[in-house]
Amino acid sequence: MKKAKYLLLIIVLMAFPMIQNCGTSSKSTSSIIIADTLINEGWESIKIGNYETARNSFEQALNENLTEAQRVNANNGYGWALSKSGKVIEAIPYFEKAYAMDNEAKVGLAGCLIYRHVSSADYVRAAEMLGNMPPEKFAQVHSGLALSSAKVHALAALAYALSGDEDNASRYINKAAALDSLMVGTTVDKIDEAFELLDWKQ
Repeated sequence: MKKAKYLLLIIVLMAFPMIQNCGTSSKSTSSIIIADTLINEGWESIKIGNYETARNSFEQALNENLTEAQRVNANNGYGWALSKSGKVIEAIPYFEKAYAMDNEAKVGLAGCLIYRHVSSADYVRAAEMLGNMPPEKFAQVHSGLALSSAKVHALAALAYALSGDEDNASRYINKAAALDSLMVGTTVDKIDEAFELLDWKQ
């Protein structure tokens, strides 16, 4: 009888870590699903212009047990929700956490650096970040951001112009204008006109 008890105890002790792991895996999976839901809700809120709700969704998501891809997505979304609601400087740390793996976050961070313009280093960093992407490889993932290849080229042109690199500024504004050639009165069109007035365009 004692042998049977010892055998049962050994089996239970060996199985106990597996039982614990199963519980953790279930909790992890649950957290990942909750995070996905919150992240999707955040992007949907951005799409309809409800930035406060978007910020809340992304903030809650960031408190979950996230995968690396989810963390990047949530930080990117939180950065955009902040910047679109006028909290541009506050958005920078969130874009910083996401830009290395996300081109939308690069665009957001570049825009924030241009806005902040603490020194010319902000302009140079924004220009290098966009130039190294490069804008030709930009593809919008979240439609609520209303980004386009033309807008990213124009932002790169602006960053290069402000950093003193007129050749690259001219190159990127020409590409932006070509991509946006059928549109009149757009942001890209206005930047193109400004470049012509400032004689930054060849």
